[in-house]
Amino acid sequence: MPVQFSFEPTAVVLDQEALENIVEMFGDDDPGAILDLIDTFLVESTNQCREMRAALRVGDWMKLHRMAHSLKSSSATFGAMRLAQISAYVEQVAKSQCRDADCEALLELLGSEHQAACEELRRARARFAGRGDMHQR
Repeated sequence: MPVQFSFEPTAVVLDQEALENIVEMFGDDDPGAILDLIDTFLVESTNQCREMRAALRVGDWMKLHRMAHSLKSSSATFGAMRLAQISAYVEQVAKSQCRDADCEALLELLGSEHQAACEELRRARARFAGRGDMHQR
């Protein structure tokens, strides 16, 4: 019987504190850098999700593992905690070639979580873009 995945009860789609930490690291005076980082995550994470589905279709377990690992790390950096959690789980079960889990269903859930995280990040991006407008005045 496949192992079931569940999120940690306190996991949020997007941890705003993680985003604020990125802003602190880059400084409030260059909102363009933050916008570029968010844009890069949106594009790259979408590509990673696509590559994970392709890897599963052809049984490329190493690639599935590698993409899940990468998505786990970048998601956590941006505060997409639910996406990071499911990515970590896919990373783990890919090691056993998905024998212990329904990876197709997991990637479907991962896709939904990715979409939710991207929607939240787009909203956050709009707020950060607004901060830039305030600095330019």
